Amino acid sequence: MCEQAATQVEVCLGVVPESPHTSCDPAAQANAEQMLDELAVAGCGGPPAGKADSAFCKFMKWDPLGWCESPAEVLGPEPEGSPTQYPIILAHGFNTSTTNFWRFNDVDLALAADGHGAQGPSTLGNVILGSVPPFDTPEVRAGFLEKQMDELLAQTGASKVNLICFSAGGPDCRYLASPGGLNRGDQIASITTISSPHRGSYVADVASKALPGSDKSKAVDFLATLYGKTFSEVADDSHIVAAFEAMSEKNSATFNQTITDHPSVQYASWAGVSFVGGLPHPKPSKVTDACRNEAGEVKTLWHEERRDRMDPLLVGGAVFVAHGTELRPNDGVSTVESAKWGDFRGCIPADHLDQVGQINDERPNKHTGFDYIRFYRNLAFDLAARGL
Repeated sequence: MCEQAATQVEVCLGVVPESPHTSCDPAAQANAEQMLDELAVAGCGGPPAGKADSAFCKFMKWDPLGWCESPAEVLGPEPEGSPTQYPIILAHGFNTSTTNFWRFNDVDLALAADGHGAQGPSTLGNVILGSVPPFDTPEVRAGFLEKQMDELLAQTGASKVNLICFSAGGPDCRYLASPGGLNRGDQIASITTISSPHRGSYVADVASKALPGSDKSKAVDFLATLYGKTFSEVADDSHIVAAFEAMSEKNSATFNQTITDHPSVQYASWAGVSFVGGLPHPKPSKVTDACRNEAGEVKTLWHEERRDRMDPLLVGGAVFVAHGTELRPNDGVSTVESAKWGDFRGCIPADHLDQVGQINDERPNKHTGFDYIRFYRNLAFDLAARGL
Protein backbone atom coordinates (compact mmCIF):
# COMPACT_ATOMS: atom_id res chain seq x y z
CA MET A 1 0.00 0.00 0.00
CA CYS A 2 2.81 2.41 0.90
CA GLU A 3 4.64 1.60 -2.34
CA GLN A 4 1.49 2.21 -4.36
CA ALA A 5 1.01 5.59 -2.69
CA ALA A 6 4.63 6.62 -3.35
CA THR A 7 4.36 5.50 -6.98
CA GLN A 8 1.17 7.51 -7.52
CA VAL A 9 2.77 10.66 -6.10
CA GLU A 10 5.74 10.12 -8.44
CA VAL A 11 3.36 9.82 -11.42
CA CYS A 12 1.54 13.03 -10.48
CA LEU A 13 4.61 15.14 -9.72
CA GLY A 14 7.07 13.66 -12.16
CA VAL A 15 9.65 13.34 -9.36
CA VAL A 16 10.49 10.69 -6.82
CA PRO A 17 9.05 11.77 -3.44
CA GLU A 18 10.90 11.35 -0.20
CA SER A 19 9.45 8.29 1.50
CA PRO A 20 8.42 9.03 5.11
CA HIS A 21 8.40 5.34 6.04
CA THR A 22 11.10 2.67 6.25
CA SER A 23 8.44 0.04 6.73
CA CYS A 24 4.72 -0.06 6.12
CA ASP A 25 3.28 -0.60 9.56
CA PRO A 26 -0.51 -0.55 10.07
CA ALA A 27 -0.57 3.20 10.79
CA ALA A 28 1.49 4.00 7.69
CA GLN A 29 -0.68 1.72 5.59
CA ALA A 30 -3.84 3.48 6.79
CA ASN A 31 -2.30 6.83 5.95
CA ALA A 32 -1.28 5.64 2.48
CA GLU A 33 -4.72 4.14 1.85
CA GLN A 34 -6.40 7.45 2.75
CA MET A 35 -4.03 9.34 0.45
CA LEU A 36 -4.76 6.96 -2.45
CA ASP A 37 -8.51 7.43 -1.89
CA GLU A 38 -8.07 11.21 -2.06
CA LEU A 39 -5.90 10.97 -5.18
CA ALA A 40 -8.62 8.88 -6.79
CA VAL A 41 -11.01 11.79 -6.21
CA ALA A 42 -8.58 14.59 -7.03
CA GLY A 43 -6.60 12.98 -9.83
CA CYS A 44 -3.24 14.59 -10.54
CA GLY A 45 -4.69 18.08 -10.29
CA GLY A 46 -3.99 18.22 -6.58
CA PRO A 47 -6.02 17.66 -3.44
CA PRO A 48 -9.76 18.30 -3.43
CA ALA A 49 -10.88 21.79 -2.47
CA GLY A 50 -10.67 22.35 1.26
CA LYS A 51 -8.29 19.45 1.74
CA ALA A 52 -5.12 21.40 2.48
CA ASP A 53 -4.93 19.69 5.87
CA SER A 54 -5.72 16.24 4.46
CA ALA A 55 -3.55 13.16 4.58
CA PHE A 56 -2.48 13.91 1.02
CA CYS A 57 -0.83 17.15 2.11
CA LYS A 58 0.54 15.72 5.33
CA PHE A 59 2.19 12.96 3.32
CA MET A 60 3.92 15.37 0.92
CA LYS A 61 7.48 16.30 1.83
CA TRP A 62 7.90 18.65 -1.15
CA ASP A 63 5.18 20.65 -2.86
CA PRO A 64 6.73 22.41 -5.91
CA LEU A 65 3.38 23.08 -7.55
CA GLY A 66 1.81 24.58 -4.46
CA TRP A 67 -1.05 22.09 -4.34
CA CYS A 68 -1.32 22.19 -0.58
CA GLU A 69 -0.68 25.89 0.06
CA SER A 70 -3.54 28.17 0.95
CA PRO A 71 -4.56 30.66 -1.79
CA ALA A 72 -2.69 33.96 -1.59
CA GLU A 73 -4.60 37.11 -0.75
CA VAL A 74 -5.50 38.99 -3.92
CA LEU A 75 -3.02 41.77 -4.60
CA GLY A 76 -4.09 45.38 -4.72
CA PRO A 77 -7.14 47.14 -3.30
CA GLU A 78 -10.69 46.55 -4.46
CA PRO A 79 -10.96 48.68 -7.64
CA GLU A 80 -13.08 51.76 -7.13
CA GLY A 81 -13.15 55.44 -7.92
CA SER A 82 -14.18 57.83 -10.64
CA PRO A 83 -13.63 57.01 -14.32
CA THR A 84 -10.85 58.61 -16.31
CA GLN A 85 -11.44 61.94 -17.98
CA TYR A 86 -9.90 60.76 -21.24
CA PRO A 87 -10.47 57.64 -23.38
CA ILE A 88 -7.98 54.78 -23.17
CA ILE A 89 -6.05 52.98 -25.90
CA LEU A 90 -4.44 49.63 -25.05
CA ALA A 91 -1.33 49.23 -27.21
CA HIS A 92 -0.25 45.61 -27.70
CA GLY A 93 3.26 44.21 -28.05
CA PHE A 94 5.31 42.23 -30.54
CA ASN A 95 4.03 39.05 -32.24
CA THR A 96 0.41 39.68 -31.37
CA SER A 97 -2.79 41.46 -32.36
CA THR A 98 -6.22 42.09 -30.85
CA THR A 99 -7.14 38.43 -31.17
CA ASN A 100 -4.25 35.99 -30.69
CA PHE A 101 -2.66 34.49 -27.60
CA TRP A 102 -0.63 37.53 -26.45
CA ARG A 103 -3.53 39.99 -26.63
CA PHE A 104 -5.02 41.98 -23.76
CA ASN A 105 -7.40 39.28 -22.50
CA ASP A 106 -10.72 41.15 -21.95
CA VAL A 107 -8.94 44.08 -20.30
CA ASP A 108 -10.73 46.52 -22.60
CA LEU A 109 -14.13 45.12 -21.59
CA ALA A 110 -13.36 45.47 -17.88
CA LEU A 111 -12.17 49.08 -18.21
CA ALA A 112 -15.10 50.03 -20.43
CA ALA A 113 -17.50 48.55 -17.87
CA ASP A 114 -15.95 50.88 -15.28
CA GLY A 115 -16.88 53.82 -17.52
CA HIS A 116 -13.39 55.12 -18.25
CA GLY A 117 -13.20 57.91 -20.79
CA ALA A 118 -16.99 58.09 -21.22
CA GLN A 119 -18.31 61.24 -22.82
CA GLY A 120 -21.79 62.62 -22.11
CA PRO A 121 -24.48 60.61 -20.30
CA SER A 122 -23.14 57.19 -21.38
CA THR A 123 -21.93 54.96 -18.56
CA LEU A 124 -20.00 52.70 -20.94
CA GLY A 125 -16.42 53.82 -21.24
CA ASN A 126 -14.39 54.53 -24.35
CA VAL A 127 -11.60 51.96 -24.25
CA ILE A 128 -10.20 50.49 -27.46
CA LEU A 129 -7.61 47.92 -28.42
CA GLY A 130 -4.87 49.38 -30.57
CA SER A 131 -4.05 47.34 -33.66
CA VAL A 132 -0.58 47.64 -35.17
CA PRO A 133 1.61 45.37 -37.35
CA PRO A 134 2.91 42.50 -35.20
CA PHE A 135 6.37 42.51 -36.78
CA ASP A 136 7.62 46.01 -37.42
CA THR A 137 9.52 48.96 -35.97
CA PRO A 138 8.16 51.55 -33.52
CA GLU A 139 8.19 54.12 -36.33
CA VAL A 140 5.79 52.05 -38.44
CA ARG A 141 3.63 50.80 -35.58
CA ALA A 142 3.24 54.28 -34.09
CA GLY A 143 1.75 55.46 -37.38
CA PHE A 144 -1.07 52.95 -37.01
CA LEU A 145 -1.65 54.03 -33.40
CA GLU A 146 -1.81 57.66 -34.55
CA LYS A 147 -4.65 56.93 -36.98
CA GLN A 148 -6.60 55.04 -34.32
CA MET A 149 -6.03 57.83 -31.81
CA ASP A 150 -7.33 60.44 -34.25
CA GLU A 151 -10.42 58.32 -34.95
CA LEU A 152 -11.08 57.93 -31.22
CA LEU A 153 -10.65 61.67 -30.57
CA ALA A 154 -13.03 62.50 -33.42
CA GLN A 155 -15.56 59.92 -32.26
CA THR A 156 -15.60 60.99 -28.62
CA GLY A 157 -14.85 64.70 -28.87
CA ALA A 158 -12.12 64.25 -26.26
CA SER A 159 -9.03 66.44 -26.38
CA LYS A 160 -6.60 63.72 -25.25
CA VAL A 161 -6.19 59.99 -24.68
CA ASN A 162 -4.48 57.80 -22.09
CA LEU A 163 -2.15 55.15 -23.51
CA ILE A 164 -1.55 51.87 -21.66
CA CYS A 165 1.23 50.13 -23.54
CA PHE A 166 2.40 46.55 -23.10
CA SER A 167 5.87 45.28 -24.05
CA ALA A 168 6.94 46.59 -27.49
CA GLY A 169 3.90 48.84 -27.36
CA GLY A 170 5.87 51.05 -24.96
CA PRO A 171 8.39 52.34 -27.52
CA ASP A 172 5.51 52.69 -30.01
CA CYS A 173 3.62 54.96 -27.63
CA ARG A 174 6.71 56.99 -26.81
CA TYR A 175 7.45 57.47 -30.53
CA LEU A 176 3.89 58.65 -31.07
CA ALA A 177 4.21 61.29 -28.36
CA SER A 178 7.84 62.36 -28.73
CA PRO A 179 8.97 65.60 -30.40
CA GLY A 180 11.60 63.39 -32.04
CA GLY A 181 8.90 61.06 -33.38
CA LEU A 182 5.36 61.93 -34.45
CA ASN A 183 5.12 64.73 -31.86
CA ARG A 184 1.51 64.04 -30.83
CA GLY A 185 2.08 64.53 -27.12
CA ASP A 186 -0.38 67.43 -26.96
CA GLN A 187 -3.17 64.90 -27.58
CA ILE A 188 -1.82 62.35 -25.05
CA ALA A 189 -2.48 62.78 -21.34
CA SER A 190 -0.43 59.81 -20.10
CA ILE A 191 1.67 56.87 -21.20
CA THR A 192 1.85 53.88 -18.83
CA THR A 193 4.11 51.06 -19.96
CA ILE A 194 4.03 47.46 -18.74
CA SER A 195 7.30 45.51 -19.01
CA SER A 196 8.36 47.43 -22.11
CA PRO A 197 11.97 46.88 -23.20
CA HIS A 198 12.86 50.58 -23.25
CA ARG A 199 16.54 49.72 -23.17
CA GLY A 200 16.12 46.71 -25.40
CA SER A 201 15.86 42.98 -24.81
CA TYR A 202 18.94 40.85 -25.35
CA VAL A 203 16.79 38.22 -27.07
CA ALA A 204 16.50 40.71 -29.93
CA ASP A 205 20.30 41.13 -30.04
CA VAL A 206 20.69 37.36 -30.34
CA ALA A 207 18.02 37.17 -33.04
CA SER A 208 19.62 40.04 -34.96
CA LYS A 209 22.93 38.18 -35.07
CA ALA A 210 21.26 34.99 -36.26
CA LEU A 211 19.13 36.61 -38.99
CA PRO A 212 20.38 38.32 -42.16
CA GLY A 213 20.75 42.09 -42.09
CA SER A 214 17.76 44.24 -42.99
CA ASP A 215 19.26 44.75 -46.48
CA LYS A 216 18.92 40.99 -47.12
CA SER A 217 15.79 40.27 -45.13
CA LYS A 218 13.14 39.94 -47.84
CA ALA A 219 12.74 36.18 -47.49
CA VAL A 220 12.48 36.28 -43.70
CA ASP A 221 10.12 39.25 -43.82
CA PHE A 222 7.95 37.41 -46.37
CA LEU A 223 7.60 34.44 -44.02
CA ALA A 224 6.78 36.78 -41.13
CA THR A 225 4.09 38.39 -43.27
CA LEU A 226 2.52 35.02 -44.07
CA TYR A 227 2.49 34.07 -40.41
CA GLY A 228 1.33 37.49 -39.22
CA LYS A 229 -1.65 37.48 -41.58
CA THR A 230 -3.00 34.40 -39.78
CA PHE A 231 -3.88 36.52 -36.75
CA SER A 232 -3.56 40.20 -37.73
CA GLU A 233 -5.36 42.35 -40.29
CA VAL A 234 -2.42 44.76 -40.53
CA ALA A 235 0.48 42.37 -41.15
CA ASP A 236 0.58 42.79 -44.95
CA ASP A 237 4.14 44.15 -45.07
CA SER A 238 6.13 42.83 -42.11
CA HIS A 239 9.70 43.85 -41.33
CA ILE A 240 10.66 41.39 -38.61
CA VAL A 241 14.42 41.75 -39.01
CA ALA A 242 14.19 45.54 -38.64
CA ALA A 243 11.88 45.03 -35.67
CA PHE A 244 14.43 42.84 -33.87
CA GLU A 245 17.15 45.37 -34.61
CA ALA A 246 14.98 48.13 -33.15
CA MET A 247 14.31 46.12 -29.98
CA SER A 248 17.95 45.21 -29.40
CA GLU A 249 19.93 46.58 -26.51
CA LYS A 250 22.55 47.64 -29.04
CA ASN A 251 20.22 50.06 -30.84
CA SER A 252 17.89 51.14 -28.04
CA ALA A 253 20.34 53.73 -26.69
CA THR A 254 20.26 55.61 -30.00
CA PHE A 255 16.47 55.40 -30.10
CA ASN A 256 16.21 56.85 -26.59
CA GLN A 257 18.50 59.75 -27.43
CA THR A 258 16.17 60.78 -30.25
CA ILE A 259 12.79 59.78 -28.85
CA THR A 260 12.70 62.04 -25.83
CA ASP A 261 9.69 62.55 -23.58
CA HIS A 262 7.03 65.08 -24.47
CA PRO A 263 6.81 67.75 -21.75
CA SER A 264 3.02 67.60 -21.40
CA VAL A 265 2.72 63.80 -21.08
CA GLN A 266 2.82 61.94 -17.77
CA TYR A 267 4.98 58.81 -18.04
CA ALA A 268 4.81 55.82 -15.69
CA SER A 269 5.91 52.18 -15.81
CA TRP A 270 5.56 48.75 -14.22
CA ALA A 271 7.82 45.70 -14.48
CA GLY A 272 7.04 42.01 -14.20
CA VAL A 273 9.30 39.61 -12.31
CA SER A 274 9.16 35.85 -12.71
CA PHE A 275 11.35 32.91 -11.75
CA VAL A 276 12.19 29.72 -13.60
CA GLY A 277 10.45 26.93 -11.71
CA GLY A 278 9.49 29.43 -9.02
CA LEU A 279 12.96 28.94 -7.53
CA PRO A 280 14.42 31.80 -5.50
CA HIS A 281 17.04 34.05 -7.02
CA PRO A 282 20.55 33.05 -5.83
CA LYS A 283 21.09 36.69 -4.85
CA PRO A 284 17.73 38.03 -3.61
CA SER A 285 19.23 41.49 -3.18
CA LYS A 286 19.48 41.75 -6.99
CA VAL A 287 15.70 41.52 -7.22
CA THR A 288 15.22 44.04 -4.41
CA ASP A 289 17.68 46.49 -5.95
CA ALA A 290 16.13 46.13 -9.41
CA CYS A 291 12.72 47.09 -8.02
CA ARG A 292 13.89 50.41 -6.55
CA ASN A 293 12.67 53.70 -8.00
CA GLU A 294 14.89 56.72 -8.61
CA ALA A 295 14.51 57.75 -4.96
CA GLY A 296 15.90 54.38 -3.87
CA GLU A 297 12.56 53.10 -2.55
CA VAL A 298 11.72 49.43 -3.10
CA LYS A 299 8.47 49.35 -5.08
CA THR A 300 6.77 45.97 -5.19
CA LEU A 301 3.22 44.68 -5.37
CA TRP A 302 3.60 41.10 -4.18
CA HIS A 303 3.62 38.72 -1.25
CA GLU A 304 7.07 37.72 -0.04
CA GLU A 305 7.93 34.08 -0.70
CA ARG A 306 5.17 33.80 -3.32
CA ARG A 307 7.34 33.93 -6.43
CA ASP A 308 5.76 33.69 -9.86
CA ARG A 309 6.59 30.52 -11.77
CA MET A 310 7.63 31.44 -15.30
CA ASP A 311 5.64 29.89 -18.13
CA PRO A 312 7.74 27.20 -19.87
CA LEU A 313 7.24 29.01 -23.19
CA LEU A 314 9.38 31.87 -21.89
CA VAL A 315 12.14 29.97 -20.12
CA GLY A 316 14.40 29.52 -23.17
CA GLY A 317 14.42 33.22 -23.98
CA ALA A 318 14.79 34.20 -20.34
CA VAL A 319 18.32 32.77 -20.34
CA PHE A 320 19.32 35.45 -22.85
CA VAL A 321 17.20 38.20 -21.28
CA ALA A 322 18.95 37.62 -17.94
CA HIS A 323 22.37 37.82 -19.63
CA GLY A 324 23.22 34.29 -18.58
CA THR A 325 24.99 34.05 -15.26
CA GLU A 326 24.33 37.73 -14.52
CA LEU A 327 20.75 36.59 -13.72
CA ARG A 328 19.21 40.02 -14.23
CA PRO A 329 15.65 39.98 -12.80
CA ASN A 330 13.17 39.71 -15.66
CA ASP A 331 9.78 38.43 -16.76
CA GLY A 332 11.02 36.21 -19.58
CA VAL A 333 11.20 39.01 -22.18
CA SER A 334 12.21 42.25 -20.49
CA THR A 335 14.49 42.96 -17.54
CA VAL A 336 13.18 45.14 -14.74
CA GLU A 337 15.81 47.80 -15.45
CA SER A 338 14.84 47.93 -19.12
CA ALA A 339 11.15 48.27 -18.21
CA LYS A 340 11.60 51.41 -16.09
CA TRP A 341 10.48 54.67 -17.66
CA GLY A 342 9.17 57.82 -16.04
CA ASP A 343 7.53 57.28 -12.66
CA PHE A 344 8.41 53.68 -11.82
CA ARG A 345 5.38 52.31 -9.97
CA GLY A 346 6.83 48.93 -9.05
CA CYS A 347 7.38 45.23 -9.74
CA ILE A 348 4.55 42.74 -10.05
CA PRO A 349 4.72 38.91 -9.71
CA ALA A 350 3.89 38.01 -13.29
CA ASP A 351 5.72 36.76 -16.35
CA HIS A 352 5.34 38.37 -19.77
CA LEU A 353 2.23 36.31 -20.54
CA ASP A 354 0.55 36.72 -17.15
CA GLN A 355 0.60 40.50 -17.47
CA VAL A 356 -2.11 40.40 -20.13
CA GLY A 357 -3.94 37.37 -18.74
CA GLN A 358 -2.39 34.80 -21.05
CA ILE A 359 -2.54 32.06 -21.88
CA ASN A 360 -6.15 32.11 -20.58
CA ASP A 361 -5.03 32.71 -17.01
CA GLU A 362 -7.29 32.01 -14.07
CA ARG A 363 -8.10 34.93 -11.80
CA PRO A 364 -6.55 35.51 -9.42
CA ASN A 365 -3.36 33.46 -9.52
CA LYS A 366 -3.78 31.28 -6.44
CA HIS A 367 -0.06 31.13 -5.75
CA THR A 368 0.85 34.83 -6.12
CA GLY A 369 -2.50 36.58 -5.69
CA PHE A 370 -1.94 38.53 -8.94
CA ASP A 371 -5.18 39.31 -10.77
CA TYR A 372 -4.42 41.00 -14.08
CA ILE A 373 -7.92 42.45 -14.49
CA ARG A 374 -7.83 43.90 -10.99
CA PHE A 375 -4.36 45.31 -11.78
CA TYR A 376 -5.53 47.18 -14.88
CA ARG A 377 -8.72 48.40 -13.22
CA ASN A 378 -6.68 49.88 -10.38
CA LEU A 379 -4.25 51.36 -12.88
CA ALA A 380 -7.09 53.14 -14.69
CA PHE A 381 -8.68 54.41 -11.48
CA ASP A 382 -5.27 55.73 -10.47
CA LEU A 383 -5.08 57.67 -13.74
CA ALA A 384 -8.47 59.15 -12.93
CA ALA A 385 -7.34 60.12 -9.42
CA ARG A 386 -4.57 62.11 -11.08
CA GLY A 387 -7.07 63.96 -13.24
CA LEU A 388 -6.27 62.08 -16.45
